[in-house]
Amino acid sequence: MVKVAIVGGGFMGTTHAKGYKNIGVEIVAIADIDKKAKEDFMKTYNCKGFDTAQSMMEAVHSEIDYLDVCIPTYQHEEMVLLAAKYNKHVLSEKPFALTLEAIDNMLEATQKSNSIFMIGQVLHFWPEYAKIKEWVDQGIFGEIKLATAVRLGQHPISEWYGDPKKSGGGIYDLHVHDIDFLCYLFGDVDEVYATGKKARKDSWNFVDSTLRFKNGVNATAQAAFGITDNYPFSMNLRIVGEKATAEFSFSAGFNLEDIASARNSLMLYRNGQEPHQEPTSTRDPYEIEVEYFANCVKEGKQPEIVKPKEVRKSIQAILGLIKSLETGKVVKI
Repeated sequence: MVKVAIVGGGFMGTTHAKGYKNIGVEIVAIADIDKKAKEDFMKTYNCKGFDTAQSMMEAVHSEIDYLDVCIPTYQHEEMVLLAAKYNKHVLSEKPFALTLEAIDNMLEATQKSNSIFMIGQVLHFWPEYAKIKEWVDQGIFGEIKLATAVRLGQHPISEWYGDPKKSGGGIYDLHVHDIDFLCYLFGDVDEVYATGKKARKDSWNFVDSTLRFKNGVNATAQAAFGITDNYPFSMNLRIVGEKATAEFSFSAGFNLEDIASARNSLMLYRNGQEPHQEPTSTRDPYEIEVEYFANCVKEGKQPEIVKPKEVRKSIQAILGLIKSLETGKVVKI
């Protein structure tokens, strides 16, 4: 049985834990500075509890296969380096990190420790997004004329999300989903341009981005990190090609908590054919993600669906978009 220790017992940590429980991965321990969160987690998952990741790793490193990092973005580097220090595999939530320097430190450390390493870019595992990726790779669209991605959500309750020094703001925490997935679809970015508005401690929380890819595809993406409080969490991806158009639409409750009751549809429109409605999945994409990583650990292989060096390129694009927001200019990547 694969065994994991988790850092962070908040929303994402418990989301991962639910997935582990369903797929038979043993949760050995939780580390969380919040006493109630830690104790609730220990009770629910019958595991050991610690106040810090360091004390947890000192105590249980010999019992686990990997560390799952579900804490604020600015702490990701420290946790990944800790896992590498103990020669453990590591799954770290998105965003990768706030700087390329931090990312490169993580890549170097996990390479030296021979750690299996993945960033939790969950859209790669979201069945409907994965189906669109499959269609793109199959070439059913012909020449792609444009791609559009939208993601609208309320601002999370936890205060650290509002501090750009900790979360990076909406452009990192929310927009990165779509920027990363567009890179996953179309490869390396050539240049970017963005407009937007700041909110909450100088964070870029409302962003419209344009990306030109080296393969000639043009794409746009929009993010709102703090939409009005009665508006449902929503996301959309549309691919328009010479031979086909696809659109995925998703609408849930407050920032994905109501994912099970979400309204979603994936449509494919091909020239000369009737519109096709693709069946949608009810399985939690986060469960699919953690199952994939656990299987990578079990089989001793690096992930292929999410490669950290490719996710680094997504952060390069995010940094370019921030520069464009600040200068009002097109930025080469």
